[in-house]
Amino acid sequence: MSEMSYVYPDRFLEEMKINSAMRDRRIFISEEVDRESMFKACYLLDRLVYIDKQEGTKKDIEIVLDSYGGHCYHGLALISKMISMRENGYRIITTVNSVAMSMGFMILLCGSFRQGLRHSRIMCHQPSSATWGTLQEQIESVEETNAIWDRMKELITKYTKITYEQLEDITKRKYDWFMWSEEALELGVIDKVI
Repeated sequence: MSEMSYVYPDRFLEEMKINSAMRDRRIFISEEVDRESMFKACYLLDRLVYIDKQEGTKKDIEIVLDSYGGHCYHGLALISKMISMRENGYRIITTVNSVAMSMGFMILLCGSFRQGLRHSRIMCHQPSSATWGTLQEQIESVEETNAIWDRMKELITKYTKITYEQLEDITKRKYDWFMWSEEALELGVIDKVI
């Protein structure tokens, strides 16, 4: 049996992230998309909106991604906040440094302006289903996963040039669609290669 080791949070890195968010309006997501990381991102967005209300402004906000993805529900919470902010006049720039995969991909494409470094790696795929338990529980899990995939397909086709047919191909062939920034630009996943 392998030992599980606890990874201590890097306090210096966390302080850098907070300072960057408050000073430069740049929020870094460099970890798994989960409850904690999305809570932090949403909290920082709320703080910036609060500051803007005090100053009577709505300045651009950048979300920088270096994420392999994670949990759909938590990623969709951040996406919901981003879309709401966009509808209220905010310009949210999403930038992929190294990777934006799975839910990182979904967060990337929901920015007002999306960009990626030349050698960034971006990946889209269908969500995974946690099918365990009784047969009925497995059926319900698959139904919920299909509902999430339908919602994700709506967002992907709304914000990119990717078609439903291309997304159905992912579903049928069960593959991960990897792309470099140049292909992402052609597909409308990003607006600029930097």
